Amino acid sequence: MAEAELSWVQRAADVAIEHARRSGGGTIVCESGVSPSGPIHLGNLREVMTVHFVAEEIRSRGLDAVHLHSWDDYDRFRKVPAGLDESLAEHVGRPLAAVPDPYGERDSYAAHFIAEFTDALARMGVRMREVRQSDQYPRGTYNAAIRHAMDRRGDVFDILSRFQTEGRHDQSVGERRAAYYPFKPYCEACGKDFTTVTGYDGLALAYRCRCGHAGELTLADGARISGKLVWKVDWPMRWVHESVDFEPAGEDHHAPTSSIASGSVVIREIFGGTAPYSFPYTFVGLAGGSSKMSSSTGGAAIPATALDVLEPAMLRWLYVRRTPSQSFTIDLSPRAVQRLYDEWDRFGERVEAPDASRADVHLREVCLRTSAGAVDHSRRPVSFRLLSSAADITQANTEQIDRLVRQHLPDLPGHDTLIKELEPRLTCAINYATRLLPPQERTMIRTEFHDEAWRELDDRTRDGVRMLDERIDDAWTLEGLTRLVYGVPKLLRGLPEDAPPSPELKKAQRVFFAALYRLLCSSDTGPRLPTLLLSIGQERAHHLLAGPAER
Repeated sequence: MAEAELSWVQRAADVAIEHARRSGGGTIVCESGVSPSGPIHLGNLREVMTVHFVAEEIRSRGLDAVHLHSWDDYDRFRKVPAGLDESLAEHVGRPLAAVPDPYGERDSYAAHFIAEFTDALARMGVRMREVRQSDQYPRGTYNAAIRHAMDRRGDVFDILSRFQTEGRHDQSVGERRAAYYPFKPYCEACGKDFTTVTGYDGLALAYRCRCGHAGELTLADGARISGKLVWKVDWPMRWVHESVDFEPAGEDHHAPTSSIASGSVVIREIFGGTAPYSFPYTFVGLAGGSSKMSSSTGGAAIPATALDVLEPAMLRWLYVRRTPSQSFTIDLSPRAVQRLYDEWDRFGERVEAPDASRADVHLREVCLRTSAGAVDHSRRPVSFRLLSSAADITQANTEQIDRLVRQHLPDLPGHDTLIKELEPRLTCAINYATRLLPPQERTMIRTEFHDEAWRELDDRTRDGVRMLDERIDDAWTLEGLTRLVYGVPKLLRGLPEDAPPSPELKKAQRVFFAALYRLLCSSDTGPRLPTLLLSIGQERAHHLLAGPAER
């Protein structure tokens, strides 16, 4: 297949496969990693989805590949994210896995946010081999590698210093080199990392803590330990330990002086390995924000929030449709969600066309299916605008939603089958109407005739409402009501019902529609009027349009 016909996923898989072949073959390890420092948001999801897509592509070619995911839950708790209880501040400096769950549901702070995130991933068809660093480090898994880094601490310092900005330190290079150790203990008394290594004899290290405790830690094989390598040594160490062939990283990690650059030297010169194939991905923003999302600062939308209103296959599409080098913003406002569904449905129609590009066909397949099976998506993609409007005006009554859908679409199966085929879009539409729409935008059908709104109408508009009320029974279908509500303003001006639109006529129709919305739901706007009228029913429509007989 020509390069231009390949999707970015296929091209990345090509390079990852070649990198693995040069490294000796075997299982191709594709790794992602997230620190559960707070709610794991839609920005973090890009890391995981990028690796997932590439690993799936490699598997689809009959090769052995694993998506290995590192939970960096042995990282220190740095600060309390926005929205969480400030009492958590007493745990700053402890491992994330040692901080209590602020919601009291899991065994730790880290476990809570990991479970929240992995539940969403499962709905999206993402399966990973998960490794928790809060297990790996304490049980002594890396002790031999830690001793090696400690033995070569001077060389490690020299490498990392080449990637540091000059003039940022009070001490001389020599003083800092003499005091440098690439390992940070967690104090065995207070559990925090406000510690300083004071000595190392090739097997055990001594440290002191700000709390006053002085301790000793053995790094013998199999010994349980309390502490971890510093980040820029930890990452390349684990590349070797896990035989990683592919791991993308955020563009900040790919800066010339950042962790990918230094790690590529550390892995080669200290650990004798080869850095994995990597490329930068840009950040995902959330509409209304000006910077990348951050778990530790809080306030960012999580995947579960998006899955309330987006089909799982759609959320996959948001991350696969753009190359990793392209930044994008996720907008979960009501109008933006409707536009996303419009785009997704058009994409599906484009892929079904005879002239569809191979790249588009491949990306659509990536959205809908994984090696573990089909990804949840609606088998009958009825317009989301219709479903969400129907859910709004019927207060999410599925029997009435069924009735409205049938008014718009022919040849539908029975109720139970239709509801099943509409899922998960139907549930997303109900969530949209009941959770996402702000109260002031919800459609609340009036129960009584709106006398005040009627008195405010001019004579011509009143005549139009009377005409609509008189003719509504004979036009009680979606097509008939559409023709009628658009036709009344034409008839009032002596024009035939099929008169072509003009700027003046469009303005008159807008005025007439606003009058109807005020009479029906005390608003200037709302769902499409034919759909709204069908949902109300003929008797209630007459009551709200005709009002008291003596009017």
